[in-house]
Amino acid sequence: MKRALVVLMLCFLVGCSTKMSYYFLDWAIEWQLDDYVTLDRNQQHQFDVLLDNFLKWHRREELNRYAEQLTELKTQLQQGTLTPALWAEHMDRAQAHWFRLFDYGLEGLLPLIQSFNQAQVDEIIAQLRKDEAELAEEYQGKTQEQLVKESDKSLQEQAEKWLGKLSERQKALIHNSNANRLATLDMWLEYRHEWLRQFEQALNQRQDAALLRCRMTLLMTSPQRLKSEAHQQAVRQNTENFGRLVLDIYQDLSDKQRRKLWREYDDLIEDLRELAADAQ
Repeated sequence: MKRALVVLMLCFLVGCSTKMSYYFLDWAIEWQLDDYVTLDRNQQHQFDVLLDNFLKWHRREELNRYAEQLTELKTQLQQGTLTPALWAEHMDRAQAHWFRLFDYGLEGLLPLIQSFNQAQVDEIIAQLRKDEAELAEEYQGKTQEQLVKESDKSLQEQAEKWLGKLSERQKALIHNSNANRLATLDMWLEYRHEWLRQFEQALNQRQDAALLRCRMTLLMTSPQRLKSEAHQQAVRQNTENFGRLVLDIYQDLSDKQRRKLWREYDDLIEDLRELAADAQ
């Protein structure tokens, strides 16, 4: 179910329009959920009602929050007041948006989780373990040079969606940022493993309503508490370093790239505001 809600954030990053993505969001979430658990008829009806209410709330209450933050970020970039520390604060606010999704949806999800039989719980855990194994296989054993190369490619592709073709200097800025990023892969994989362990424990003791609420609240709205202090500090430093990269690339933009950036950016804000207005 956590992965199902990831689609809410992904719909703002794909190439097609935000509005078109959002109109198919219920179908996308259902499709993701099907990968993890097979619901019976009553559970499916319960989930459909929850999802419908959730999406109405999200459009009505949340989309303008995103638009407001994006507008603030644009102003800071254009006025030259954005700093790496302010960038990290924006990331904290974005994370708060994310956790609010679970905070809102959790109340309705708890009775659904309690209705799962053991076969359904086993199905969920088996798929999550498969995901974990695939992640470990994908990343573990790779050299730092390989990881940097893959990150360079990924960041360049993302940047080109917003800016168009990158210059060699801009590619070098991305590479230098990735090369100087603190290594957190092992800590991240350890954190994911601990999250899954506690999630499995919560599902297996799901009939204790108070315990389930406590554990799911931690796992869905405060999962950073499962990260070590060293992990949290490294993530913070990497976030600020990425903010420096954003500033360096922004200062290096050509007029053509700058026009494309703000055209794409303003279209995104407009889509968010129109979707929110349609829900009123």
